[in-house]
Amino acid sequence: MSADNSSQKPKSNIAYATIRMPDGKEHEIPLAPKTFSSGREGYYSQVPSFVYENEVYGGQIQIWKKGEKGQKS
Repeated sequence: MSADNSSQKPKSNIAYATIRMPDGKEHEIPLAPKTFSSGREGYYSQVPSFVYENEVYGGQIQIWKKGEKGQKS
């Protein structure tokens, strides 16, 4: 078996995004695979609420493959 891991499939299909706030605190957000309404494939997460400097934050993270749009069904 080769030591080259680039040709091996990943063990999980979950991606992770790390949000680093100005004070250095980090929040790791799991991103599930998603096919968007445009047909593009990518990853998505609804960010759970978290408190930073006595304010509540939340939101969404969306990333997708660049290039041609996918096919709608």
